[in-house]
This record gives sequence, C-alpha cells and structure tokens, in this order.
Amino acid sequence: MFDVGVETPAPPPDWAANEQLLWHAMREGESLDLTSDGSGNGAPPSAGSQRQQVTAGAITRLLLQPPPSAPSVVSRLQLIGAHVTGRLALRYATVAIPVALVDCEFDEPLELDHATLGAVDLSGCRLPALHADGLQVAGDLTLTGLSGGSVSLFRAEVSGNLWLNAARIAGNEASYAADLAQLQVRGGLYASSIYVTGGLNLWGARADSIELDNAYLASDTGPALRGDGLSVVQDLTCSRLTVPNGGISLFGATIGGQLWLNNADLGNASHWAVNAPQMTVGGGVYGTGLIAHGAMNLFAAVVGASVELPACTLTSDSQNSLRAPGVRIGGSFILDHGAHLEGDVDLSRTEIKEALTFASASFSADTIVDLRRASVGTLNMTTLTASPQAFDLRGASIESIDDEPDSWPSRIALDLFTYRALNLVLPASRRLVWLARGTDGYHPQPYEHLATHYRRLGHDDDARAVLLARHQIRRRTLRPSARFWSYLEDVTVGYGYRPGRALVWLLVLTAVIAVVFTATPPRPAQPSGPTFQAIAFALDILLPVLDLGQEKAFIPVGTSQWVAWVGSLTGWILATTAIAGLTRRLTKP
Repeated sequence: MFDVGVETPAPPPDWAANEQLLWHAMREGESLDLTSDGSGNGAPPSAGSQRQQVTAGAITRLLLQPPPSAPSVVSRLQLIGAHVTGRLALRYATVAIPVALVDCEFDEPLELDHATLGAVDLSGCRLPALHADGLQVAGDLTLTGLSGGSVSLFRAEVSGNLWLNAARIAGNEASYAADLAQLQVRGGLYASSIYVTGGLNLWGARADSIELDNAYLASDTGPALRGDGLSVVQDLTCSRLTVPNGGISLFGATIGGQLWLNNADLGNASHWAVNAPQMTVGGGVYGTGLIAHGAMNLFAAVVGASVELPACTLTSDSQNSLRAPGVRIGGSFILDHGAHLEGDVDLSRTEIKEALTFASASFSADTIVDLRRASVGTLNMTTLTASPQAFDLRGASIESIDDEPDSWPSRIALDLFTYRALNLVLPASRRLVWLARGTDGYHPQPYEHLATHYRRLGHDDDARAVLLARHQIRRRTLRPSARFWSYLEDVTVGYGYRPGRALVWLLVLTAVIAVVFTATPPRPAQPSGPTFQAIAFALDILLPVLDLGQEKAFIPVGTSQWVAWVGSLTGWILATTAIAGLTRRLTKP
C-alpha cells in the first residue's frame, strides 16, 4: 500500500515569470512590485525589459479563479508598476477579493462594465480608457493619479469612497471625458487637483460629499462640470476650481451642506459661468474672490443660510451678470468688499431674510439692479465704489436701508416701494433729491410713504415738506387750467401744509388796500354812519365771512372801486384755496 502525497499548488507552467510571481504573491497575500529589475536593488528596469509585463489574460484568470490561499492568509491581488498587455475585460464578472493595480500601464482600455468587485485601487495607472458603466464596488474605488483617456462610471455604485485626486483625464468631443452620470457613492467623491479636458458629468449623481478643490475642468462642447440633478448629502467644495470654458451647471441640484466656490475662476464663452437655477442648498453658498466670466444664474434657487460673494467679479457679454429672480435665502446675500459686477443684476421677487449688502461694491456704468417685488431685511448701500445706472425698487419691501447721500444712482424706480427705517436720518430736502430720481413719471406713494416715515420719527415739519413736494411734482402732470389752480394753492397756503402763507398774503393785501383807501377815502353811504377805518374797511373787502360794518357804510369812488372789486375777488380766491388746502391736510395727513 502506497502513501499518496498532497499535491502542492502551483501556477500554470506555461505562464511567464512575472505571472507566476503574481500567482505566488496572491497565495501569500503579498504585493508584487515590478518597478525594479528584480535584482532587489530597486533599480529601474532596463529599456525594453520584459520582466515588467503581465498579460491581461493572466490577471483575469487570477481574479476569477484565485489560487488557494496559504494558511491564515486573506487572498488579494496587488500588482505595482506592471505593463499590462492585452485587454483586461471583466464585464459582468464577480470578483470577491480586493484588487489593486497600482502605477500600471495598460495598452488597451480597461473594461469593468457591470462587474461586481470588492475594493478597487487603480492609483497612478495609465490607460487609454476606463469603461465601468454599472460597476458595483463593495468598498473604495481609488483612481488617484489615474491618467489617460476617458473614464465612464455611468450608473456605477460605490459603497465606500471614490478617489479621483490628481487624476488627469482627456476625452474626445463626442461625450464627456469623465462620465459619472447617475453615479451612486455612499461615501465621498474626492477629486481635488483633478485635471479634465472634455468635461466632468455628474448628472443625477449622488454622494455624501464632493471635493473639487484646485481642480481644472474644461469643455468646448458643454458644461465643464455638469451637475444637473446632483444630490450631495453634505458639502460640494469647488474652491480654487479653474474652468476656462464651459462653466458649471447645477440645475436642480440638491446640496445638504455648503457650496464652496472660494477663489474659483470660472468661464463660459457661450453663456453662464455658474448655471444653478432651482438649486437647493441646505447651508450657504460661499464664493469669496469668485471670478465668473459668463455671469451667474441662481433663478429660483433656495439657500438655507447665506450667499456670500465678497470681492467677487461677475461679468457677462450678454445682459445679466447675476440672475437670481425668485431666489429664497434664509440668511444674507453679500456682494461687498470690492465685489465688481458688469451687467444687470436681477434680484426681482427675491426673499432675503437678513441683509442684501452692496457695501463697497462697484457696478459698470450701464448696470440696472432689479429688485422689483423683492422682500429684504436690510439693504446696505454704503460706500459704493461705483453706482449702477439704475435701481428698480417697484413693489419691493425692505425692513431697513443703510445708505449714504451719494450711494444711489441717478435713476430709481420707487413706485409701491415700502420700508420701515432709513438708518441714515436726513432732512426732507436731502430725501426729496432721492425721490426726484424716479424714472417712470409721477407716483404719489413714494412721497406719502416717506412722509409716514418722518411722522413715525416725530419729524412733522419734514413730513409736511415731503407732502408739499408731492403736490408740486403732481402739478407738472395737470392740464393748464388745473395747473393754474395748483399754483394758486401752492403760493397762497402751500396746499394746506403752509397755512402761514395765507396770513402773510392777508396782511400784505390788507396793508395795500388800506393805503389805497386812506389816500382815496370812500364816501359815506349814510350821513350818520360810523367813522371810516381803512384797515377795517380792507378786512371787510378781503374776508367774505367777516362783517365789520365798514363795507356797508362806505362806497368806494373813482378808480378805487376797481381796487375794492379786485380785493373782494382776491379775498374769495384766498379763502377758497385756504379752506381747500386746510381741509386736505386735516383729512389726509
């Protein structure tokens, strides 16, 4: 009877040396580093050395049929510095062991479509393309330092993190160089310092957080960063992101934390540098020093905290430098510390709970700032470096305004504009200059609202001055006959807000008539009448409601009759205008 020995596992005898070494390394749970010449001295391989080569077929066989592990060893495939020949195709394959192909060079595209893998590490690899649509990775997918052609991870699922830091990806014009549409990453997508020519597509993707700090993205055919419908649980970080063309698109994106755009330099020759309509951000949008050549679109966006863009530069070759109608902001909207905007600013229908700040900002000479029907906590207009051409505040509602006399442009639309406080309290004469800048004709509401503001402060004289100015402005719109009466009301009683003028006119006319009738006394109507009193006679003529007995007792003679008739007519007009003006003041303060 013979003892049957246990056969010792061995790699296929027809495999090359490197492939047999890889077989043994997997069995022992070790890595195979082919970056040296195999002599153990770490020297680089000689030119044309075949020791660095490993066939894709051998790798495929090792992944699908791993060698039996040595006792107490967890099998894995870790290959470093190899030249992989042939096509490595693992489409629809299931690989349970961790895979690390580090600093390897591939002759042909790597195909992982719909494969199911554990952790995958392709750090530093150089390959023509990576096709991994529908890939499922149970751990991390590491593509740090990857370089070469296009990368496609359409509808891939990564249970850990996706690492793309310092990757360099170049694609063709037909599709995105990095196509990560509808990618699902349970952890974070880390792509700091990534360099992509041909665009990064994150349409409909989802990740816990996304980092694109110091990244470079460019595209001549579409958005350099397409994040429409993107969902990020925490922060989307794009600080110091450089986009020479194509811009970034975040249409309908949902960001649970913050959107960081600090010192980003974004450009788009065709239109928006930042296109984020209907975006929802749970935290804030922060873009200190942001440069957007191609403008910023935040139409109907919702931001839970603040939008802070101090020292930003927003320019556009079209109409708007900032388009944000209907935006809702739970904190402040800050455009200060030297922020510069070239192009119109559309903030119509916005809701800003705290402050809208333009302090120390500058605008191009033809900029129109549109705040129609906006609702703002505080509008800060102090120390503007350069004012816009016009402000449209029609129907806006602002709690308080911080401004300076020279802050406002020469044209302002103020109809139906309301506010509770003007924190720089100026005399009415200074504020009337502000109201006079209205651009769309006469509207009484801005004057009445300013007068109400002064009355709340207890400045009744200023309130009356504003209401008087309202009537004077309105006079320009009247027909000639009505305009004459309006002038009369103004001269005599100041539309009821200057009743002292009526007394002055009364004294002047009384004196004139008294002098005339002293020089040319009237004749007595009856021989036994009262003694003639020139001043009493003048008052009897001027005041129709007053009867001192002088007008009945004496009859003017000669040319003095004309003086009496003119005085009586003037008295009636003076009394009528005074009563009309005083009635208006009493009934509508």
